[in-house]
Amino acid sequence: MYRGLVVWLALAADARAQSATTLSFDEALGAAERAAEAMAIAQAQVDRAEAGVASAKSGYWPTVNGTASYQRTLKSEFDGLSFTPPGSTEPVELPFGRPNNWRLGLQVTQPLFDGFRTQAAVAQARAGVRVSALGVRSTRAQIVLQTAQAYFDAALAQRQVDIAEVTLQQAEETLKETQLGFKQGATPEFDVVRAEVARDNQRTLVVQFRVQRDVAFVQLRRLIGAPLDRPLALTTRLDATDVEAVITSARTAAGLANEGERVAITQAKEGVALRAAAVDFARADRWPVLAAGTDFGLVNYENHPFNKDWRTNWTLGLTVSLPIFDGFRRRAAVRSSEADLASARAQLANASEISQVELAQAQAAVASSATQLETSTRTVQQAQRAYQIAELRFQQGASTHLELVDTRVQLEQSLLGQARAAHDLRVARVRLTLLPALPIGGM
Repeated sequence: MYRGLVVWLALAADARAQSATTLSFDEALGAAERAAEAMAIAQAQVDRAEAGVASAKSGYWPTVNGTASYQRTLKSEFDGLSFTPPGSTEPVELPFGRPNNWRLGLQVTQPLFDGFRTQAAVAQARAGVRVSALGVRSTRAQIVLQTAQAYFDAALAQRQVDIAEVTLQQAEETLKETQLGFKQGATPEFDVVRAEVARDNQRTLVVQFRVQRDVAFVQLRRLIGAPLDRPLALTTRLDATDVEAVITSARTAAGLANEGERVAITQAKEGVALRAAAVDFARADRWPVLAAGTDFGLVNYENHPFNKDWRTNWTLGLTVSLPIFDGFRRRAAVRSSEADLASARAQLANASEISQVELAQAQAAVASSATQLETSTRTVQQAQRAYQIAELRFQQGASTHLELVDTRVQLEQSLLGQARAAHDLRVARVRLTLLPALPIGGM
């Protein structure tokens, strides 16, 4: 009856691959990044931050505004008034209250000194760009981790179904042999009942594992952007010895090189720089503002503007704005920004501490899962040998049905434990590899 579970499970995986769309771990990572809305959101935040830098730099440049207007005077207080210059006999029409007023204007203002506001605003905006760029890297690492979790969850769920179905087949064959022995008078009815109960319990377990598998594959399809009804056959198996290849794929997909400082720590430092620039910006309100400007205008009082009777106004000016008293608004703004800076520094210290704890936890998880996989592999070998012996003893009538069921349950539990340990090791290794780019608390 025993046919070699490892061989049977491998054949079942090959059969699925022929009837469904195959999906390797590398393919899943690539599809997940293309389908992830989070990446588009993170990139949009970078674009927004870069636009903020351009906006902040505008404080260095002059502003130029052009105007054009027409005004028709229907009734004026200057109607009927005239002015005769000395030495002249003909009155001169006053420019006030003319019926038509055509104006063209050009205003240019050049900031000369703004109390270092623009400098602080640019520093603040550039820090925002760096934070957003780091956010893209962190988002990509999270997508890789989520995909790895979903991929190996689905692989584990399928593996559980395969193991349960093999065990169910064994229970069915045991039941047939027991019923045959009962008909021949060699087996008591009690053994038949126990065989039926064991078979029915195994059927229930198969149904449960199938539901878990369907849910896991739905989650995987959602992450990679595949139709929810498309059958998938995973080609990266839990029983393969390709853990290092999985780690390399995850590192490559996340864009990690030789990472030094954790991205979250760098983000926290940039947050401190951003808050420090905000303090400088708030303090800049205490300084005076100096700007130069020119106003060039053309005026025409004729019935239509298409003539040469245009008059010119052109002025140059220098403006100084000195803050005197604003009801302590500036002082409150400085205190608020200084409090934000103190909070950012505290967050940086807290992030450094949590980062060390998370690294230790990730390393411990890898060591634990590796030990569990090694132990469970030995247990599977022992359980397989025990089931072979119990099966042979049962066929020869040297043991009871209870002994056979117990060894079969132990074998199934050992295989499930080995599959879960293989799953946990891969996920733990991927998480440890991606930890430098993951956000604090993203474990």
